[in-house]
Amino acid sequence: MISGINEITDEEWETTRRRNRLIMAVPELRASAMNNVSQMMHLLTQIVAKRIGGNVDAPAIRTFSGVIVGINLSLMEHYADATKAEFARLLNEAFEVLENGLTL
Repeated sequence: MISGINEITDEEWETTRRRNRLIMAVPELRASAMNNVSQMMHLLTQIVAKRIGGNVDAPAIRTFSGVIVGINLSLMEHYADATKAEFARLLNEAFEVLENGLTL
């Protein structure tokens, strides 16, 4: 995900930031975005299950997909105001928290 962010041009990043600001500001757009997030989580669950030879209904696979999507949701508000480098840093920090066992 971080390498994908780094491949986005500055112009694409600015367009994406403006789009995200609009989504966060308009309740109907935010609701639609949440529907898209749910679909993305379902797709990620299918991809992970296929990759590891597991079942899409397995709690571990569903939880893993939910956590990955949740990390992105937790950063959505920061995304609207962050530079590309700042967002990549925030995303990396979030994944490090997960990798370290999600201890608080």
